[in-house]
Amino acid sequence: MVQSSILFSSATALAENIRTGKLKSYEIVTAFFEQIAKYGQTCNAVVTLNKTEALQRAMEADIAISKGEIWGKLHGVPITIKDNYQTKGLRTTAGYSPLTNNVPDMDAEIVKLLKGEGAIIIGKTNLSVLAMDMQTDNPIFGKTNNPWDATKTSGGSSGGCAAALATGMTSLSFANDLAGSIRLPASYCGVYGFKPSFGVVSLQGIQTDPEEQVNGLKSLAVAGPLARNIEDLELAMRIIAKSTGEDRRLTPLVENTEAIDIKGLKIAWTDEFGGVSVDHEIKLKIRDYVSALEKAGATVVKINPGVDFHLAWKTWGSFVGMQGGYNKSNFIKWLGLPFTKGVLKNVPMHQNIVKPTSVKKYMAAMNVQDAMITEMENFLNIHDVFICPVSAVTAFNHHAPSKSYGNFSIYNSPIKVNSVDLHYYMATQAYTTPFTLTESPVLALPIGLSKQQLPIGIQVVGKRYEDFKLLQIGKILNSYLDNIEYPSVK
Repeated sequence: MVQSSILFSSATALAENIRTGKLKSYEIVTAFFEQIAKYGQTCNAVVTLNKTEALQRAMEADIAISKGEIWGKLHGVPITIKDNYQTKGLRTTAGYSPLTNNVPDMDAEIVKLLKGEGAIIIGKTNLSVLAMDMQTDNPIFGKTNNPWDATKTSGGSSGGCAAALATGMTSLSFANDLAGSIRLPASYCGVYGFKPSFGVVSLQGIQTDPEEQVNGLKSLAVAGPLARNIEDLELAMRIIAKSTGEDRRLTPLVENTEAIDIKGLKIAWTDEFGGVSVDHEIKLKIRDYVSALEKAGATVVKINPGVDFHLAWKTWGSFVGMQGGYNKSNFIKWLGLPFTKGVLKNVPMHQNIVKPTSVKKYMAAMNVQDAMITEMENFLNIHDVFICPVSAVTAFNHHAPSKSYGNFSIYNSPIKVNSVDLHYYMATQAYTTPFTLTESPVLALPIGLSKQQLPIGIQVVGKRYEDFKLLQIGKILNSYLDNIEYPSVK
């Protein structure tokens, strides 16, 4: 097998080839390190290497195979981890300057599970500062460029994961998502991403600001995988979606036992919601794709859920403002309002992040969330999945913030959507945050390329805790797409 075949093989295939002795783990791990060395500076995706330990572990994996020992589902397979998961003995910075030399003495729970199945961590992938932006850039490692066009963003906050996959620098990558941090980079880089249902994968071991004694984000945020195919997403979820001795507060996923056929699927879809414009090319690509599904026998209807999207955006912001800003007094928030009020007046999801809040307002937000979860679940009792855009635009030119408020970037310059100005955060978060609020599992699926040869992705939204059924449906939907041929790294 030539090196390029190794680099762009699925993690599932690599695991099988290692188990059967067709390939050596050491050979595979070496090939990925050579790819990182050759093209790493072009994309700047894998920022901290674990070379010595990974190669040693690969040799041990090969010895184990020779003795008939199998460590698990990813025996000897190289993977990467987003740089805000704690990794024992391996630098974890979260892209935050005070953590530049931070080396944890423990692994995050998701890392323990992956290691327990024999995965070999070859490095950490780049992200935005404390995973708080929709681009990947930080003062420690700099920008991660889009593999399709280095002048454009890879998305955020998990852009390093997506860019590493698109350039053959890893076989699987693991990230987290609060506002679209898995879905947006997957869409911009032409790979697959999966945002699980809330509360099915442990978040213990996420690296936060060292000034925060606890991680305040106790709802909405999830951990999940990115890959180059859906089979690998499913394999990853079977490893990480489980309770551990350190985290028993997780909800078990429902196993799917029913056969799925395109002719039995009921698909709801839209190319725009909430009054937020979407690039014409994205809308056309979605319409063509849905038309292909209908011709194949699926029941297709263009309809939006009964969710009040404007209220959903504001409620998402209420949770982030209360939980993410738990250690900031209302007085401090009040002082910051003049810096953000004018900029965010047209960004409903961020208005409540920066505003002073109260327990009463937080309880009201929880009631709104309950109602919206019920609305979405009832909608998905009628329709198997809901298809919609990931973003208002494809990958855009690297976009510098106008100023910062603490670790939060503020953007004054808009993004063009069909020659109309749209606020940066509306362009990048409007289509992702509602399904964070409803706790829905979401598959980010690449459906083609724009005229500029930039990837176009969609969200496929499923019912809570039916993540495996959604992935099975995703496999059916994916069979009606042409494979995206990843670009040569220049």
